[in-house]
Amino acid sequence: MNYFLAFSNNINIFDFVDQIKINRTLGFLKSGLRRQDKRIFIYLIFVGIATIFWFLNALSKNYTVDLDFPVKYTNLPKNKVLVNELPKKFTLQVNSFGFTLLRHKLKLTFSPLVFNVNEFTRNMMETTKQSQYTILTSQYKDEIADQLSSELKVLSISPDTIHFKFDQIIRKKVKVHPNVDIELKKQYQISGPIKTKPDSVLVSGPRSILDTLKQIPTKHQSFKSVSEAIQRNVSLADMDNLTIENQRIVLNIPVEEYTESQMFIPVSVENKPDSINIKLFPNRVKVTFLVGLNRYSEISPSDFRFSVSCKDINPWKSSLKVTSQATPPFVKNVKITPEEVEYLIEK
Repeated sequence: MNYFLAFSNNINIFDFVDQIKINRTLGFLKSGLRRQDKRIFIYLIFVGIATIFWFLNALSKNYTVDLDFPVKYTNLPKNKVLVNELPKKFTLQVNSFGFTLLRHKLKLTFSPLVFNVNEFTRNMMETTKQSQYTILTSQYKDEIADQLSSELKVLSISPDTIHFKFDQIIRKKVKVHPNVDIELKKQYQISGPIKTKPDSVLVSGPRSILDTLKQIPTKHQSFKSVSEAIQRNVSLADMDNLTIENQRIVLNIPVEEYTESQMFIPVSVENKPDSINIKLFPNRVKVTFLVGLNRYSEISPSDFRFSVSCKDINPWKSSLKVTSQATPPFVKNVKITPEEVEYLIEK
């Protein structure tokens, strides 16, 4: 028993000694790591200082780089219209100190360069009758450089040439086209042509466009449940590259209530030889049509004319088709019953 206790005590003593050794080792390692961390930190400080001095030294030198600038074209010829697309940006090759270039590179956007066409070209494009011009951007390097910081030296400009294509401006009277959708109430109809006042407008623009332009539409108009005439001021549709003298016109849409009416109209025979006589069965047709209430009293049978033609006679067919020769212009939905009549030839 005493021996076992002594043996147990010996184990605890050994463990305690080992623990002391481990703690000393860990303490030594931590101390070493702290000394190593300090050395790394000091090293990084010196590297950062060296980098800063190198960067400052680099920025103090001259460099040549390309910078992109948006371009705005102004003062174009007044008697011509541009029909091609011009470059939207210039790429300038510039030389300057690194500090200046870095400041420009850090800018998110540049103010646009102004290309004053008439001023730069001394009104050449306006005073001559040419329609196409090609100019070298290098000719206007000084004018462009004056718009930049004096710290930047412009060496070259890209693109090196700009092509201007113009068209002659002419004037032309163009018919107005009503662009409308109409939904009428039951028994109502449009009683005549839709008109505009004025019916045509004076338009200015490139010859290439106006030579093929036949009409100017109004802006789309939609009318629903219409039961009376419409008169309204409307705008004309926007047309690119065109100037319209009158942007607004008066739209007139005649609307009228209609009623159905019927009449019996005799059928005549056309192209009949003198040597024969033709009898028709029936010799008249029923005509059904719609007419405006305010013109109902004006309608008479003499306003209609229907006929058949001897040229349509076919030995294999016993009837002839009835065709309309005349109807009043203000009636709608004309229907004929019957559409064909039988015939008998008498010699």
